[in-house]
Formats: sequence, C-alpha cells, structure tokens
Amino acid sequence: MDKIEKEDIVGKVRNSRYDARRDREYAQKVLSDASYALQVLPKGRNKEKLLKFLRLYLINNNCQVSITPESPITPAHKFLIRDDCNGNISGIDTNFMSPEYLEITRQDGENCKRKMYKVPEYEVALQDSVYGREMKGFKSYEAVEYQLLVNLINEGITPDVIRKMNITDFRDFVKEYCYDAFVKYREQEGFVKVFIRSNENSFGDLLIDNGVHPIYVEKLIENMKTKGCADSFELEFKGQVITGPGFDIDHKNPVYCPNNIMAYPDVNEPYSLAVVEKCTHRLKHQLERRVALGDGMFGYEKIQWPKSCVAVLDFEHYLVYDFSNPDRKIMPRMPLANNLIHLNRIETFVQNLDLSKENKRSRGCGNRKNDGRQ
Repeated sequence: MDKIEKEDIVGKVRNSRYDARRDREYAQKVLSDASYALQVLPKGRNKEKLLKFLRLYLINNNCQVSITPESPITPAHKFLIRDDCNGNISGIDTNFMSPEYLEITRQDGENCKRKMYKVPEYEVALQDSVYGREMKGFKSYEAVEYQLLVNLINEGITPDVIRKMNITDFRDFVKEYCYDAFVKYREQEGFVKVFIRSNENSFGDLLIDNGVHPIYVEKLIENMKTKGCADSFELEFKGQVITGPGFDIDHKNPVYCPNNIMAYPDVNEPYSLAVVEKCTHRLKHQLERRVALGDGMFGYEKIQWPKSCVAVLDFEHYLVYDFSNPDRKIMPRMPLANNLIHLNRIETFVQNLDLSKENKRSRGCGNRKNDGRQ
C-alpha cells in the first residue's frame, strides 16, 4: 500500500468519525432538551405525547417496553442487589434493625462479659441465619464470609443473636467491620472489571468511533481495569481540559424474581448487566412510569436494553457480547427505521412547547463542557 492509499484510508476514517460525531451531537442535544422538558412539564397531554415520541425512538433502536408488578421484591432485597451490583453499601436505616442486634452492639464490650462459644457453634448459627439463607448467594457478601465470621466472634455477637439478625443488621455489620474486603471484591471481580477484560478493544473502538477523545478513552479503560470504576473525570492534554462520558452499571432486564429469593443473585450475573453512559441511564429511567393494570392493581413500565447488549454509549450506539459463549460473534441490530425521523419529531415538538419562559434549572446532562470529542 503506497502513501497516497494510506492517506486516503485515514481521510475516510476521519470523515466517518466526523459524521458520527455530528450525528451523535445532534441526538444528544435533542434528547437533552427532551429530558429537560420532562422535568418541567406538568402531568397532562403534552407530557404524555412527549413520552410517547421518546418511547417510539427507543423501540426503533431495539429497546423494549415491559410491564412488571409494582412491588416485585422487598426493599431489603433491593438493597442487597444494589450492594452486590455496585460494590458499595449505603442507605442503612437503624429503624429496620432487629432489637437483639441493636442491644448487643450498643453495649460496652469492655464492661460487658459475654459467654464464649466454640467456633463451630458460630459457624452453624451463621449458616442458619438470614445471611446463610438469603445473602450468601451474592458473590460480594460471600467473599467476606470468613472475615464476617471472625469479626462476629471478636465483637461478641453471640450465636443466638446471629440467628435473629436480619438483612439490615448484616449489611450494617459488614459495612462497619468488613467494608474494605467488600469493596476490594468489586475492585477485583466486579462487573466493570469482568466486562473490560473481555471487551477492552471493542469498547474503546465504540467510544473513539463516536467522537470521544482517544486520550480520555485510554485513561477511562485504565481506570476500569485497575479500579473497577467507570466514572467520568477531567484530564489535561496539550493545554486543553478533556472530559468524556462516565458509566453506571445497569440491569438489562427489570429486577423481578417474585417468590424465588434464591434467584435474586442471578440478576447480578454478567449476562444480566451492562455499563451504561450516565445521562442515557438517567433518561431511560425518566421514561419509565407507574401504570394502572385494572382492578386496583398497578405495575411499572420498564425499558429493557437490546438483547446481549453489554455497553451503552447512547440509545443508538451499543456493544453486544455473550458472556456464556465468548467465541460467539454477534452483530448489533440496526435501527428499525431512520432515527432522524424520530429525533426531528421530538425536536419539533419540544420547540413548539416554547419552554424558554420557564424558570430554567440546570439541565444536568445537557450542560456539557468539552466532552472529549475530537
């Protein structure tokens, strides 16, 4: 290949990336304005019509809308799923702790002599407890089991109390006494790391081909590989401040395992998760709503990502991969129709709403500095 042919190929790639960046910037602006409109519009015909247009755009890009029961699982189990998914423990409320756990943890250990038991008695109590029955299946909690047992013994939590401890009690104890080990598991085996091990090159290409600065992509992937973290950041490059997208972990399908507690941990398996750009993730949940099912019953209208999707940059650009069969080659499905038709309709509708006179607050994802586009 001679020099002229190489330059021609480089030029075509550059033009292709420019076109992709331009189209994506237009989609970002339209969706950002639509997201703002959803925030300020009161309930009524206009809001419902905008939601309809946005859902049609999502369906065009192979997302699905499904209805789930209003309360499929308990709040305590939702917290467990979130802990295990994000590798972080938060939202602990003492109002939901058991009286036995509160009493024993509030006693002064130095002045309170408690009977000591043989280690096997603590082990049996732990397996008989809600930890052994319902929490151990979550890999992050299972990873701290030995340290949990040792600290329960060291802190004088007796076997009878261990058996009576509820999920909130164990979450509190793990956060207080095993938290470093809990977070370390995420940094080693959390979904972000599992994902990037198998998709480093294709994920980098997805971002670069859609206008994210290569230097930013390189640092983002480094953070994902070393820290298990895909948050956004700033860096300086040739006198410019470069920023770019950050990513959350999201469940591809609604978290819905009624009457089967043992199946709850499955929702955090790699095949059930995806890394999703934060603004796209936020807008997705804005489009979900509570709906009446009849006979006084209610459900939630949930948005599902395309099948086999493992990374979402925006609603039009995503990466597919099969964790159960890594050698399987999957091609992302094409949009059902020209996305510009849907985007133009959304843009025209929002413009006609004339929200310029509203007391505008921050548009969140609509306010972008240099987000690393070339």
